[in-house]
Amino acid sequence: MGRCGMSTAPLRHPVFHALKREAPSGGLKPPAFRLGAFFMAAACLLYSAGPAAMAATAPAHKPVQGQPHAAIPAPDSKNSLHVPPPPKPHSPSLKEKLEQTEQAIASEQDDQKAHSLMKKADTLRLYSVKNSGRILLSEAQDELKQGHTGDAEKDLSAALTLQPDNAFLRRQRAAVRFLGNDLTGAVQDLQVALVHDPGDAQSWDILAHTQEHLHHPHQALHAYTEALTHAPLLPDGQKRYRQLEQQANGIPD
Repeated sequence: MGRCGMSTAPLRHPVFHALKREAPSGGLKPPAFRLGAFFMAAACLLYSAGPAAMAATAPAHKPVQGQPHAAIPAPDSKNSLHVPPPPKPHSPSLKEKLEQTEQAIASEQDDQKAHSLMKKADTLRLYSVKNSGRILLSEAQDELKQGHTGDAEKDLSAALTLQPDNAFLRRQRAAVRFLGNDLTGAVQDLQVALVHDPGDAQSWDILAHTQEHLHHPHQALHAYTEALTHAPLLPDGQKRYRQLEQQANGIPD
């Protein structure tokens, strides 16, 4: 029997509360091989084992007298068996993890679990802040504990020069501005924060408080409606909603 001329390549293997305390710092299984890929890999291993393995597995054919041996054609290199490497498992980005957590908050029916998920969401948001920004954030919290809202705002403004679009820092400065009675500045920060993190119920809640103090009852009701949409189990949420609804629409007779 003629020697197989088949060559094989090696296989490729496959919020205000957020200002009072800092959130604590904290894959998908690879897809299974398809049966087709498994059999292709087995075939390649068989060829790479050499003539001995081929002889052991191939059925014995006795040559017919007077008939020449049939030549085994060499395989076309273009049609050679090729097993692509398995795809790498997808690792969710920080943004994807936050969005998944926000979706879980919006559908959670248990108060304690919802509270735990909100803490997890803020932890993920904190991860988006650079180390230098975290230092400034910590200093702002210390200033705030001493009642120095102006100094706290300066610290957060310095952090925002490094990350001007960071939603978490924007929300924190908005809360400080609210406490310092800079209501317009608070609204401006929250508008930026909600563009980049529209699922943050705490930003919507602070915006509702700010609009209420600006005597914009309809805007306050709209903001709090959004807050409840993203976190239905906010403390005293329904009571707060009814109060804002009465302010916006008038107390019913």
